[in-house]
Amino acid sequence: MPSSWSKQAQQLGPVRYFNAGAGMSVIGGEITGVPSNVGANQGGQDRPGDRIIIGEEDALALSDTSIGTLYGGLYQYVTTKSGAVAAATRGKACFWDTAVANKLFQVTPDESGAQGVAMFAGVYINTLTAGNSWWIQQAGKVFVRMKAVFTGIPANGCAVYLAEAGAGEPGVFDVLDGGGNPSFTQVGSMLKNYAGVAEGVPVAAGIGIPINIPLCRNFRW
Repeated sequence: MPSSWSKQAQQLGPVRYFNAGAGMSVIGGEITGVPSNVGANQGGQDRPGDRIIIGEEDALALSDTSIGTLYGGLYQYVTTKSGAVAAATRGKACFWDTAVANKLFQVTPDESGAQGVAMFAGVYINTLTAGNSWWIQQAGKVFVRMKAVFTGIPANGCAVYLAEAGAGEPGVFDVLDGGGNPSFTQVGSMLKNYAGVAEGVPVAAGIGIPINIPLCRNFRW
């Protein structure tokens, strides 16, 4: 990605809604309006690793509200792994694919057998076709998919964690508060898996309320 923190909103590619469609099969989208024999670049083309910070009004304008509402925050353009086992589903977490070069900015909905959810990349804001490229949200207010059965007791404003649920329920989020006294090992896992704070009372087995993910909760620059 360019060495700037984020690209400008007016440089977005051919986008109407951020949270609609199944992603782009061609990275950045098809170049339009340029003859095939001219070596020109579409100025608004999106590249893997591009980031954009948008405010509340822009986020709402980019929302297909029949799918869900987006909020101001940090978004990044990534490619989702073509050979993933799990589906890249709206509201689920995705993780950096460490099997490929960092510069490819490839994510996967599969939790790693060795690293679990440690390499958290962000949240899918729409359901993508495996292998396609699109935007994920990395910071700010975002709706997430919760675990079917919480470990702890949900409450308004409680901490929300990556569930580390494995192949059975990958990419979902959990509540741990009130779930007992943790060991030092469990505290370490909590620090690693912390995702944000619930805005409302989390509801198990679905997308009910949003959480607020802190800035820079990711590992690719």
